[in-house]
Amino acid sequence: MRLPSHKTKIIATIGPASLSRSTIEAMIKAGMSVARINFAHGDEEQHEKTIELIRKSSERLKRPVAILGDLPGVKIRVGEIQNGSVVLRRWQTVTLTTRDIVGNEAEIPVQFKEFPKMVSKGDIIYLSDGFIALRVEDVRGTDVVCKVLVGGTLFSHKGINVPNARMAIDAVTKRDLELIEFAIEHGVDAIGISFVGSAYDVIKVRRFVEEKGGDMFIIAKIERPDAVRNFDDILCAADGIMIARGDLGVEMPIEKLPVLQKKLIHKANIAGKPVITATQMLESMTEEKLPTRAEVTDVANAILDGTDAVMLSEETAVGKYPVDTVRMMAKIAKTTEAYRDSQWSTRVMEWKMKGWSEKGPKKGTIKDTIARSIIEALNSIDIKYILTPTRTGETARLISRFKPKQWILAFATDERVARRLMFSYGVYPFVVNETTEEEILMLIKGLALVRDGDTVLLTKGTPIGKTVGTNTIRIFTV
Repeated sequence: MRLPSHKTKIIATIGPASLSRSTIEAMIKAGMSVARINFAHGDEEQHEKTIELIRKSSERLKRPVAILGDLPGVKIRVGEIQNGSVVLRRWQTVTLTTRDIVGNEAEIPVQFKEFPKMVSKGDIIYLSDGFIALRVEDVRGTDVVCKVLVGGTLFSHKGINVPNARMAIDAVTKRDLELIEFAIEHGVDAIGISFVGSAYDVIKVRRFVEEKGGDMFIIAKIERPDAVRNFDDILCAADGIMIARGDLGVEMPIEKLPVLQKKLIHKANIAGKPVITATQMLESMTEEKLPTRAEVTDVANAILDGTDAVMLSEETAVGKYPVDTVRMMAKIAKTTEAYRDSQWSTRVMEWKMKGWSEKGPKKGTIKDTIARSIIEALNSIDIKYILTPTRTGETARLISRFKPKQWILAFATDERVARRLMFSYGVYPFVVNETTEEEILMLIKGLALVRDGDTVLLTKGTPIGKTVGTNTIRIFTV
C-alpha cells in the first residue's frame, strides 16, 4: 500500500462535471479526501444517488472518503433572469423586487420576501460575489430602487449580500433541518452550517442531530461579520471550521481577509479542530487547464498557515477539468508541505501552553500532554509513523494540529469515526476489528507500510484508576 503524496486534505465538490463513477474514482486517485455535496443545488433523489456513487467508488478503490453535506442556509439570491443573464451598466437605475417576475436590465427579482425590510436609502448591496455594487436610492413596498455603482454581467440565481442589513436572520432554516434528517438517514459524515452567527446556531444543529439519533461532524462556516466576532464561542461549539472566503470577503472589507484567515486558522490549530480554507482557490481551472500563479501561491500560503484542508467548489462541480484540478491541488500541497518550517510544531505547542483566548481552554488535558510529548519525541528520534488507536478520533486530531512530518495512522472500530478523520491534516484512518497493538502491527506489516527495523510511536490507553482514553506513548522498533 502507498499512502498519499500529500498530507493536506482536499475537499472537492461533486456536481454535473464530476457526477460519474469514472470521474469520482479518478478524483479519489488524484487525491480527493472529502466529497462535498452542495445541498443548495439538486433534489434529495439526486443527492441519494451521489452519496451511493461516492460510497461505491471509495469501496471499490479501498480508499477512505468522507462526505460533507453543505446546508444552503438563508442565502438571498437573484431570481430567474430573461435569457439567463443581464448586463448592468454603471449609473443606470435598476429595481430589485420581490414580485414574481422574470428579470431584465430594469427589474431584478429577489428570492426573499423580507428583502425590502433589510435595507434603507444609502445602503450598498453587492451582487454576484461582490463583483457588482448597487446603492439603495429608495424603498417602495416590494421594490428597492438602486443606482449601479459597479456594473457587470449578472446571471440568474447569483447571491446577494447586504453587509449592513438591519434584520436578524436565523442561520438554520426549516429546509436545513429537513436536509439534516436526510443526511442522517443516508450516513453523511459531516454537515456544514451556512451563515453561522453564533455558537447557538451550532448548538441548535447538534441538538437536532442528537434528537434524530444521528452522529455526525458539525462544521461551522465562517462567512459573516457576526461569526468573526463570535469566533471563539463558535470554535468551542463546532467540530470543525470552514473559512468561506466568498461571502466573508463581501460582508467585510476585502483587504482584511488575508490576515483574518491566518488568525482563524491559528486559533483552530491550537484548539485541535480541523479547519478548511475555501472559495476561489483554483477558480481559473474552471475554464483553464492550469491555475494562475496567484492561485497557486494562495493555496500554498493557506497550507503554510496551518489549514487542515483546502476546498474546491466550482472547479470540480462545473469546471472543465475536475480531475486535473484535484491533481494540481495535490502537487501544490506536496511541494509546500516539504518546505514547512521544522519549528512549526514547537511554536504551536508554545501557543497552546499559553492558552488561545480568554474564553478558550488554558489548561491542557491528559491527551493534550500526550500530544505535546509525541512532538518532543519526534524532534528527538527518527520515527516512521505515529500509530493511534482511537474511539472518537480526538487523539489523532490533537496530534494533527502540530503538523508532524510523519503520517498519523489512526485505527478505529467505528467506520464513521475513521471517515471523519479525513478532515484532519496528515491523518490516514483504518477501520479495524480491534485496536490492540498486535492487530495494528499485523495490519501495517501486511500492507507493507513498515519493515523490520523501523521505529514507530504508539499511543494507547492504559487503565489506571479512573483514567479513560489515551494516556500512554510507547516507542519501539518493529
